Amino acid sequence: MIKMLNANTAEIDDVDAAVAEILAQLDLSGKLLKNSVGIIACYHEFIETGVVEAVCKKLPFDVVGCTTVGNAVLDKCGLELLSLSVLTSDDVSFSAAISGELDPGDIRPAITGVYNQALASLGGEPALILSYAPMMSSVGAAPILEEINKLGRGIPVFGTISCDSTSDLHESQVIHNGAASKNTLALVLVKGNIRPAFHVNSISDDKIQKLTAVITESEGCLLRKVNDMPFLDYLETIGIPKERVIESPTSFPIMVNYNDGTKPAGRGIYGLSPEGYALLGGEAPLGATVALGTIDYKGVLETAETAVKRALEDGTISGLLLYPCLTRNFMLGPNSDDEMKKVMGVLGGKYPYQICYSGGEICPSSTEDGKLLNRVHNFTFAICTF
Repeated sequence: MIKMLNANTAEIDDVDAAVAEILAQLDLSGKLLKNSVGIIACYHEFIETGVVEAVCKKLPFDVVGCTTVGNAVLDKCGLELLSLSVLTSDDVSFSAAISGELDPGDIRPAITGVYNQALASLGGEPALILSYAPMMSSVGAAPILEEINKLGRGIPVFGTISCDSTSDLHESQVIHNGAASKNTLALVLVKGNIRPAFHVNSISDDKIQKLTAVITESEGCLLRKVNDMPFLDYLETIGIPKERVIESPTSFPIMVNYNDGTKPAGRGIYGLSPEGYALLGGEAPLGATVALGTIDYKGVLETAETAVKRALEDGTISGLLLYPCLTRNFMLGPNSDDEMKKVMGVLGGKYPYQICYSGGEICPSSTEDGKLLNRVHNFTFAICTF
């Protein structure tokens, strides 16, 4: 069983005050069990001022995590916040490691290296992999997950892609023991008496168009054609001008149905080519069907509430990691904390948790017969309970 301890601080500039606040809230004396690991989420300026490094140096265990556009623990939420969750257990062990720089030409060596490093220290096969990946324009989340999935042979992977509050996400960083990088991957391999459960909720069924199209040409995350037409040309046939998509691609959530019994996976449009192709935030497999969805302020809150209520049906819960998509945060407008506040209200102070906005949600989806398939999601609220 895992016990979850939490702390937060809004002290960006006063390093000593930040460290003191975190340590006082954790009050680790007598609370740490045999094995522990820390999960950190923060506004990027906490790295620049040295708070992240100073906090990590004071902790007697590995710490991994990433920057974000908003996070929450202990019923406190916000953008300019650092949150720290400590997972500690007597019968569950953790092994954390950081990769070398990911080479866009071949990401396999770095990912294989970090996985093997973590595995060697674990002393057995993991039951769960926690992944904290970089936001890189040249390396998508899907190929990173594909490599992790191969190495773990389908072991459940839960995690996030780093993000930040800048317009081009250039301050997004992955954290490992106080050091931060824009192009490395951090992993935590978890072994022992753990039975994690996973929940994803993206766009309500009534907000997804009933009209679907079949993916007839694609390569990884590049959606070339649906119904044998370039993607943008197809959209025009259903009344959506190319200019609208080009002007605001993130306003058009795409739901990809793998037709394998799992719920459709949300996909954001990350880029458009002159040929009318779309680069998505996750894979677009041949033969899958796509449909457009819509999401607004009300939809964000409703789907978050539904996801959390379903997660709480798991039974005995000792902690929750909750990773909603950063695009959901954008949909909230000036009320950017409202989704986190809604979730905190549903949890009602009864469970330890950490909320961290994500540049890409990594979470298994369940088939009708209960098989878990690791997926990358966008526009989604992803939850891991343990």
